[in-house]
Amino acid sequence: MLPISRTIFSYSYLFYFFMLTLNLPVQHTYAADHEGEGSTPPPPVNDSIRETQTLIVGAASTKTFSFADVYHIELSLNISGNIELIATEDEVITVTLEKQARETTNTQQDDLIRDYLDNITFTGTQSNDTLQLRIQLPDTSAETQPNSLSNTIALQEVRYDGLQLKCTIKTPPDVSVKLYAKTGDISLQRIRGKIEASTETGNIHLNETLGNYNIRVTKGNIDGKILLTHGENKLETQNGSIGLVVLDPVATPMDITAQGGSIRLRLPENYAADIELESEKQQIVVNLPAQFDDETGLTIINDGGPLFRLKATNAISLLPRSTSGGNTSADAETDLTIDFAQPVPHAAEPPTIDGNLSEIAWQSAARLSPFQNPDGTDVPSNSTETFLLWDTENFYVGVKAYMSDSLLPYISQTQHDSPIWEDECIEILIDPNPKTDVYYHLVINPIRAYFDQQVNTPGEPSFQFAPHDVQLTLNRKTMQTAFKADSAWDSNAKVGSQINATFWSLEIALPRKMLEPSPKMDPQSTLSFENKWLFNIHRKMHSSNIASLIPATSREYSYWLPIYDTERPWWPHSPQEYTGPLAGRYGSAMGLLEFITLPLASTDFASETKIRVATLEIKGNTTIPTEVVQQSLPIQPEDVITSPQLSWLIAELREQDWFQDVRLETRQVERDSEEANSGQQSAVSNQQETGMEERKGGRLEDEEGDPTFPSSNLPTDSVPSVSLHIRVTEAPVLFAQQIKIEGNRSFPSRFIKEWFHLESGYFAATIVRLKQRLIADFYVNRGYEFATVTHRLDNDVLEFSIDEGTLHEIRFTGNSRIPRAELLSALNLSTGNSDGVGDSQAPEIYHHALGQSKINGMRRELSKNSEHFKSVRNWHVQREGGKNVMIVDIEEQPFARPGGFPILQFNRVHGLMLGAGGTLSTRLTGKEQVFGSISRGFSSKIWNYHAGIEKGFFKRQMLKFGGSFYKLTDVSSNLYLHQGNASLSASYYGSAFQDYYQRQGSQGWITYAPSEWSYLRLEFTGERHDNLSKSTDWSYLNRNLIKRGNSRINRGQLRSLSLVYAFDTRDHRSTTTRHFHTLFSANERTRRGWRGHFAVEIAGNSFGGDHAFNFYRFELTRYTPLSGSHHLNIRIAGDFSDAPLPRQRLLHLGGGNTVRGHDSNVFAGDNRLLLNLEYRLIKETIPNEQDGVLGWTLSCFLDAGSIWWYDDAPFSDFENFMTRLKTSVGIGCSVFWDPFGNPPPWSLALEVAEPLNSSFSLRNPIIILRLDRMF
Repeated sequence: MLPISRTIFSYSYLFYFFMLTLNLPVQHTYAADHEGEGSTPPPPVNDSIRETQTLIVGAASTKTFSFADVYHIELSLNISGNIELIATEDEVITVTLEKQARETTNTQQDDLIRDYLDNITFTGTQSNDTLQLRIQLPDTSAETQPNSLSNTIALQEVRYDGLQLKCTIKTPPDVSVKLYAKTGDISLQRIRGKIEASTETGNIHLNETLGNYNIRVTKGNIDGKILLTHGENKLETQNGSIGLVVLDPVATPMDITAQGGSIRLRLPENYAADIELESEKQQIVVNLPAQFDDETGLTIINDGGPLFRLKATNAISLLPRSTSGGNTSADAETDLTIDFAQPVPHAAEPPTIDGNLSEIAWQSAARLSPFQNPDGTDVPSNSTETFLLWDTENFYVGVKAYMSDSLLPYISQTQHDSPIWEDECIEILIDPNPKTDVYYHLVINPIRAYFDQQVNTPGEPSFQFAPHDVQLTLNRKTMQTAFKADSAWDSNAKVGSQINATFWSLEIALPRKMLEPSPKMDPQSTLSFENKWLFNIHRKMHSSNIASLIPATSREYSYWLPIYDTERPWWPHSPQEYTGPLAGRYGSAMGLLEFITLPLASTDFASETKIRVATLEIKGNTTIPTEVVQQSLPIQPEDVITSPQLSWLIAELREQDWFQDVRLETRQVERDSEEANSGQQSAVSNQQETGMEERKGGRLEDEEGDPTFPSSNLPTDSVPSVSLHIRVTEAPVLFAQQIKIEGNRSFPSRFIKEWFHLESGYFAATIVRLKQRLIADFYVNRGYEFATVTHRLDNDVLEFSIDEGTLHEIRFTGNSRIPRAELLSALNLSTGNSDGVGDSQAPEIYHHALGQSKINGMRRELSKNSEHFKSVRNWHVQREGGKNVMIVDIEEQPFARPGGFPILQFNRVHGLMLGAGGTLSTRLTGKEQVFGSISRGFSSKIWNYHAGIEKGFFKRQMLKFGGSFYKLTDVSSNLYLHQGNASLSASYYGSAFQDYYQRQGSQGWITYAPSEWSYLRLEFTGERHDNLSKSTDWSYLNRNLIKRGNSRINRGQLRSLSLVYAFDTRDHRSTTTRHFHTLFSANERTRRGWRGHFAVEIAGNSFGGDHAFNFYRFELTRYTPLSGSHHLNIRIAGDFSDAPLPRQRLLHLGGGNTVRGHDSNVFAGDNRLLLNLEYRLIKETIPNEQDGVLGWTLSCFLDAGSIWWYDDAPFSDFENFMTRLKTSVGIGCSVFWDPFGNPPPWSLALEVAEPLNSSFSLRNPIIILRLDRMF
């Protein structure tokens, strides 16, 4: 009789009934008794994926597979989703599955969708040298859905309407791939091997891939940059276009078809090929050295080579590829045409780098055109102004970034080279040498913290540089890019910034020696790119709402030169193809700057009126002293200025937060008669007569409203003098002689003053409130979620009081068995009050990083020490009734978890035996398991039963105490080697391979498990052994066959103490359950690893009983991969007794579990040695539309063993040993099916064996049909 099994109608019994139905002949049959483990719960929700308003995002799944012996990767995605395959330098294969679905208006439906998404899984199976990946959708039956709806049609809609997957595979580059996506895009990057890819609706992108190609698209495009190896290549789209860049001159046959679209190939200029062109619209462009062959009708490029067949509905273009384009992106849809250079003037005087752009120097700067959105179709809602200057030392950039009234710039970063791109920021790209690929990248935020790097290779987006809110939607492990940069490079930039009510401004001075080692600024140079730089500037607008201080969930991106990428507008480094003067260049999108040298009196301003400021008078100021206002002005008495400069000055003053309104009056100052110039007077008189200027309130204004003055057609030594009268209307202003910062513990006062430009002086009241909000917002952005800031003015001291925030209460939910005190102790976070328990330490300043750290520590502490703890479901903080509260949701282990199994067996002792058993795992006192079973033989009328309990302690290294009582039918054979499944052969043929006896008694044990796959068990057994008699001769085929009787045993009491140690390090493992003890068993898919079993049993003697012996046993199995699918496996086993064993415990040789080729159990004894050596070839595959791995094996084997009685001397001489040695050889094959998930594999094996002895002959081999693997 077989040992009790928990498998519900195992594959052995299913096959058994199948054989009964078909009446197939079977000889020896052996089967493993596998136990399926409980289903694995879905992984916890990945908080790194953010749900949006219209999408439901499931938890991402990531698995890692060994790259050893993997030469092929296969994936078939039969539902909507994208596949991305990226080559890396790692030695493992990492697969990530991301899931999302369309949100509905039904909350219950959305909950079901979330459960459905979280239960979508994938598996990877290595079959020979192929890694087969399989996406597994949840079963739609109600029994398998924890929150299933009764409407199964709705569930089907969830599966197919709106479901979107993304599978990202990161692998070493040397691998061939076979990919299929039913609806979605396929992207491959830097793979070196045969590439087979197809999609019905979607695009295929190839990025620096090398190999042979078999690409097919039903509806979509094929693009990228490729390298070829010798062999045939075929690329076809039935409704789309193909655009490829061939990176090297290796030419191989190509068959390219683009129905309904065009073909565009960029080839090296020396590429040699014979081209067969077929364009339905006769649109063909060949821009390579070519000639047409009238005889063949082929276009011969560079004297000819392999045949290219190009067929398209629209245009076919063959264009040269510049050798400098190795770092390009072939899929850039928008070429950059640079046909205009933006002039950048020389700075007469260097500006002061303080963030104030009201200096005269900036008035002569080049003002760039308005920013646009990333695709260049519109202007942003928040405009940005940029000004450029240069001198021999520096390149100057000035920026004004305007903001809506209700927004604050998001600021969180303060350190150099910190992730500034997470904030509101300005990004600058500068390439001083357009002939190289190297350029420079700077990112600056409103408090002048900046990040700088030297970019060596542009590329696709890098996770590192994505804004934080964008990172929440990405998977870092799946993102791979060719982008390379050196962030250790230091620009030595000098940066100044200011934040005003309606805009924030930057001034940047970049030392040119850091950008170009030997600058040459000769404007007369004949070199095409001398004094010319590439440049782009980009703004990431990230704001916070002033009213609620809640960070905005959306950003606004704008560029001076658009990048034409709406999918990744935050990434300015995607390489694009240039045309025009920079044709052949591939790099980030940048425009051209030309540095020009202008004299102080440039001809561009020759017609502008110049005046001398005789006097400067401020009127209307009541709080701010006149001298303070004058000091803030860049124009002082006796300065010579122009009309536009004066107009610009007034505009700058109107932006000053001190004033609500600014008006200008100008009055000409009469000179003494001896200094008067008649020409000047006549000129003035002439201007007044023309009527082109009109006097208004003592001010001269032209039609544009700008102040104008007497004509510039005056002698150069005579400049009119003008008195300037500026009338202002002050805003509410306060004076602070001293600035104090109080309450700050995390950031020094000096830094806060520097970051937010807090200096003694006059402040507009609106600016004080703005600074207060900026400081509070900064704290919140840094994770101080409860921080508040107030200000007050007392005796000319402006004081900002900062409360960085502490927790007042910690609240736990979901815990019923874990005491609150234990949770608080594990959390170890002090609060602002006693919370019922007096805190001995001061409350900690709360910030998110501290909270996360404490929660992580709490998980570790409770996982280690609490038997009731399972996980922390979620945690958050909130303000509630004036209190700062942390809420932690605890998930506890369930109280009870039942399980059940049937018993269905057949043998000649009991006939048909039916019964059932089950387990009940509880946590009433920690962790315990109650188990039991009962069954009855229909012919013998005998009842069997087994009941017991096992109590576990600790979690990491489990210690279990257990005991049971039983009445069982057991097999008279070895207990720890695989037992043959005799039920099939006994019921089908009437075979009688096994002898049975009855065991009745009790057992107690202690098990220590340092890991899941090793254990040490000490057990004491006290039982009585009795004989059983045959009760039936029935069998399906041989109903009249009289079966042999059941062998007698040595009846009596057996009392023994056993110590067992077992371990398992295999890559594919299986377990069986014998009498509710878990044993490690063979698995058809095992390729590498060790499996070991060691035991000592002491029976009788001081323990009493009728049998006395000491028994020692071991089994050690090694699985070794040789190459690819070839493996060598070896098992060594030994059993030794120091006294005669009772008849029911004798050892045997022969049969399918020991030495194949000999009859079953033909040799017997008290001691045994066994060696099994096997060479094995294994292949695996994942059939389409199947949820499992199908495989087959071929093997040849050698079995050898020796058995002897306890008083024999088998090793007395070599001849005696060889006489006792029993050997056999044979071959075998098997097929197996391993379902995804936890069910054990099913296998069917056929082996042919022949003993190696004097009668060796291949005429009468023993054929073994088995339902398991031998070892």
